Amino acid sequence: MSGVKSIESLRRGLEVIRALKSSSAASLGELHRHTRLPKATLLRILRTLQEEGWIERHEVEHRYVLRSEAGDSYAPDDWRAQFSAIAGPFRAALQRQTLWPIEIAVRYGTSMLILNPRQHMNGLAANYRALGIRPLMLISSLGRCYLAFCSDEERNEILGELSRSTQLINRVASQPEAVRRFISDAQRLGYAKRDASEVEGDSPERFEAIAVPIFCNGRIVATLACAWLYGIVNEREIVAAHLKRLQNTASAIQNQLQASRFEFETLR
Repeated sequence: MSGVKSIESLRRGLEVIRALKSSSAASLGELHRHTRLPKATLLRILRTLQEEGWIERHEVEHRYVLRSEAGDSYAPDDWRAQFSAIAGPFRAALQRQTLWPIEIAVRYGTSMLILNPRQHMNGLAANYRALGIRPLMLISSLGRCYLAFCSDEERNEILGELSRSTQLINRVASQPEAVRRFISDAQRLGYAKRDASEVEGDSPERFEAIAVPIFCNGRIVATLACAWLYGIVNEREIVAAHLKRLQNTASAIQNQLQASRFEFETLR
């Protein structure tokens, strides 16, 4: 293969796809800063990816997001599909009681995967179509909750992989004190939280959330979150109104998993 030339345009396209996979949604400017590709080149790549069905452009937010069908979907016989079928009705029941969006996510490598992300569209919710379905492990409440309640061995494995990442957003993985602090807080409070105070005002990531763990046979299998728009209500109000509901729903799902003799494997 030494005499075969590589295709530079394909390499650039894959670089853009990797950049989109590492974030929930990205603007042209953010992709330009991340890939350092000329904007004219980026626009041609993005146009091609749109035409081929790999990405979508959110017309209001002017951000690009990978379509869930473009490589991150899962097979029908996957354990996640089984889990989603069991947990889905409980999530839906909680959603009917809650103004803000409710999401369930499982670990997917070094990020989280939201299950059934398009079953609802709450007008007051953050725009989940723009946010995508792969919350970041170190930033999202879903991911932080998973890290706080998984085993030490699994946590060290995840943090080790993230610490080798070239993505700036994963730099906290190399800051043991920062990681220890949010893990300790989550274990003490019984829930993990994210902070949107440093997110740019025009970003679809401008929301806050809390998440609780869902266990099966003593191991964390998923996390359950309630998200709300930044500045509309505060964490204390959400905790008072919804934390107990989240915890009760997580317990109900856990009981159903055990009754169904559910078994799962973490995707490494």
